[in-house]
Amino acid sequence: MSNLRLEIKRKIFHIFSILSLLLPLYMLGKYSVTIIMFFMVAFLFPVSFFRIKNVFTLWFWKIIDLVERKENIKVLPARQAFSLAVGFLITSLVFDEGILQICIISTAVYDGFATIIGLLTGKHKFPWGKSLEGTLGGILFNTLALSMVIPVEYAFIISLFVAVVENLSRSDVWFLDDNLLIPVFTGLFSWFLDVPAELPQFFFSFL
Repeated sequence: MSNLRLEIKRKIFHIFSILSLLLPLYMLGKYSVTIIMFFMVAFLFPVSFFRIKNVFTLWFWKIIDLVERKENIKVLPARQAFSLAVGFLITSLVFDEGILQICIISTAVYDGFATIIGLLTGKHKFPWGKSLEGTLGGILFNTLALSMVIPVEYAFIISLFVAVVENLSRSDVWFLDDNLLIPVFTGLFSWFLDVPAELPQFFFSFL
């Protein structure tokens, strides 16, 4: 039960922390995301790897204590967050703002909701450990979220693609982690589809 609570807490943090990247994206442009991800890789990775604990890194270790798995703490705290940082560093440099927002939303919403729904209701397991219920829930919620910024038919197609990528990913190998694969391959797929992705204009009306 404690593991279930931790995993749900991890995914809630996952959803909101990644979606928060939309704010700097909308307000300052895609390179603000690049800078944030570079900070994670260049500064927080050494903090985690060398386990640097001081007054300046206290906030980082408090987050680790709250949402990180025990097995990850033993190996490399926040290792999946660093995979995510590399993924968004690549996508923010390669793709435009419209595609980057698709990558951010899909990484946050699909992965987060698929895991939560799978943990709570998943009864039909695939051989690789994912569940049918989690996959369908991820597709549904990701389609709803993406349809707020792109046409619904594109939102559905991209969500199906994200489901395939997530089901083929492996969390035990950093370069096959879904936090890296989803943003990179979602960006490539959205570019291939030539998705009419623009930043929501209603946001700028409040600035």
